[in-house]
Amino acid sequence: MNWIKEILNKPSIIGIIANINEGKSNLLYNIVDNIRDKSKVYTFGLRCEIKGTYIFNSIEELENINNSVIIIDEFRTLFDLDNRHKVRQIEEILRYIHHNNNILIIVGLPENYKKFIGAKINTFIYKKCSFGDFIRGSNAKKIIDNFKDTTNLKGTTQLNLNKDEALIYNNFYKVVKINYLEKYDTKKNNEKIIKW
Repeated sequence: MNWIKEILNKPSIIGIIANINEGKSNLLYNIVDNIRDKSKVYTFGLRCEIKGTYIFNSIEELENINNSVIIIDEFRTLFDLDNRHKVRQIEEILRYIHHNNNILIIVGLPENYKKFIGAKINTFIYKKCSFGDFIRGSNAKKIIDNFKDTTNLKGTTQLNLNKDEALIYNNFYKVVKINYLEKYDTKKNNEKIIKW
């Protein structure tokens, strides 16, 4: 997948943004499957263990990672953004991503991307998301607001991407296809709640 090579070519911070149940994890597994034999990959919060990757469970461990790709699914679980003391620590960690020669990929909902986190992100990847959920004045909102679409992907209230699509902003906008990876789909065997 050429788009993965394009966005993972230097130390940076990448933010993946989508509503609940819109294929964020599938997107992550696509990235990991394409790079795990080319780089050290550390993950936090993924439901499936992936052979050849390392799992970390704390900020302290995160601070010790160098020369790697770091993936944090549902980053609000690891980053306590409501605690001012922790916010300073997180800002420091984000500042040192480049110095430690890492690529950091964080994943969350539109409302998770506060202004200070959005300001640190080099590449945004959007999946289906509601515009009203973004924080006013954040970079995540500004970039999606500036997207002018002629293919009806951008509605008045939401970005209308299919689960197999993503919109990447890395100085330019680009829509890409995402492969469905059934082996990592933890929801495929969910029992029906109501059996009609």
